[in-house]
Amino acid sequence: MKVSEMKARLSAHGVEDGDLYTHGSLGGGEIDGIEQVDGKWFTYFSERGSKRNYREWPSEEEAAAYIYERAERLARRLGLWKG
Repeated sequence: MKVSEMKARLSAHGVEDGDLYTHGSLGGGEIDGIEQVDGKWFTYFSERGSKRNYREWPSEEEAAAYIYERAERLARRLGLWKG
């Protein structure tokens, strides 16, 4: 899935950008992130105003699937997953 589809799927379950993940920014706390830099896709953990644990992915789809899985798992654990 592309990032746009990932965001739509998560939103359909009540998880919005900035809640449990962030797309291309630092988030409001400790949060997973995804971004594209120079045509490459990366995931990271946003913490204390820094992006840590950068991981490069072979494709947008693989990076989005990773973030989706983590956001869904956390949303379910926290009782935020709808539907």
